[in-house]
Amino acid sequence: MTKWQPDLQSHAGPRYMAIAEALAEDINEGALKAGDRLPTHRDLAWDLGVTVGTVSRAYAEAERRGLISGEVGRGTFVRNPGTAERLLLTSDEESEGQGDILMNFAFPPPCGQEQYYGAALDSLAKDPDLATLFDYHPHAGLARHRAAGAAWLARSGVEVEPRHVVLTAGAQNAIAVSLASLTQPGDRLLCEQLVYAGVQPLARHYGLRLEGVALDEEGLCPDALEAACQGNGIAALYCVPTYQNPTTATMSEARRREIVAVAERHDLTIIEDDIFGLLAEQRMTPLKALAPERVLFLTSLSKSVAPALRVGFLAGPTRMTDRLSAAMRAICWMAPPLTGEIAARWIEDGTADEMLQAHRREADARLALAHEILGPWSPLGPPGAISIWLTLPEPWRSADFAAEAQRRSVIVTPAEACTVGRQTVTHAVKISLGPPRTRARLKEGLKRLAAILRAGPRESFVDAL
Repeated sequence: MTKWQPDLQSHAGPRYMAIAEALAEDINEGALKAGDRLPTHRDLAWDLGVTVGTVSRAYAEAERRGLISGEVGRGTFVRNPGTAERLLLTSDEESEGQGDILMNFAFPPPCGQEQYYGAALDSLAKDPDLATLFDYHPHAGLARHRAAGAAWLARSGVEVEPRHVVLTAGAQNAIAVSLASLTQPGDRLLCEQLVYAGVQPLARHYGLRLEGVALDEEGLCPDALEAACQGNGIAALYCVPTYQNPTTATMSEARRREIVAVAERHDLTIIEDDIFGLLAEQRMTPLKALAPERVLFLTSLSKSVAPALRVGFLAGPTRMTDRLSAAMRAICWMAPPLTGEIAARWIEDGTADEMLQAHRREADARLALAHEILGPWSPLGPPGAISIWLTLPEPWRSADFAAEAQRRSVIVTPAEACTVGRQTVTHAVKISLGPPRTRARLKEGLKRLAAILRAGPRESFVDAL
């Protein structure tokens, strides 16, 4: 345990905020480092002459900012600064310059996208109406682009009129629009206990209290959701029913009906993120199809077709279409019409389906490679999945494994980056199979991870446990 004694004299305001600010300052200046175990609530309260409640409130504020995380039975630890945000912001160029093998972004493997882009841009350049795509357009998107979106949603089992589809700048934008339409600062937002890392910074930005709900092998647990629905101030539930991010768990048909039943009993609105749905071998009934007026359904082409398009589709309850359009206006005015046009053409002429099938074939080949190299440590991921969730053998801790992988120039996502609140940390890492440009590059990254697993934690890691 680190003997941390914050200097509160230079921090005005309530004592709990002064402690949180001092903690942030010491992390930024390097006095506290990632992995340092902080004093217990009682010990720090005694040292500072404040109540235990004040320290608890300070730690809760620091956790809300993403500075620290608590592990049941182990204590409170300093997180890697901006872990989730850094994982989202790291660029290929930055990492490739350092020789790193990126395996922390869940995006589709290469399938010759450049040929499709080239053909699309050449066709657009010859279009006499090209200039119209550079004008301002309706906030929810052009009617033809929304119609293409409705056709794409139908592939997932969601039947919706084009006028109730909102064109977004990718799924992240769709989540932001949904939260802006449903929540107020201070609201509770329920989500899976292990959640897509991009949700946490959004929740902080909107001033929401993010609360994790337990998962099992099928994803979100109905009993845990029932318990979480007690109390006031719940704005919505965010969840990924198919190929849950990061665990790749998929809800069965029965589980989906149970989740909807809980939502019905508690008048709970659901934000259903189906960004991986079309990669699945077996199509499951979307929550949106079970409760059309209770579910906001979102997806994009980023995981199934082309990440760089930044084109997504959002369909909420029909009564909310105008509100979603207004939120889109406030956040970014409109999704780019130029990429919306490319997406619409690809959906209309079958190119998007062709690219989707190519991604599936390459994903399955890469999954087979991962299973072969990681052997006994890796479950065979579901067909079409572009990442695997690797449960680590004892005595590995996920942050230590990710640090050791990074030392060997392989970047993976530790469970801490996806864990919400003071839940028991699952010692696992997400390994994304799509980012390496070639199978040879992927194979090298997997071999380095397998070598780490065979060798076990270095002595310094074991001594710290």
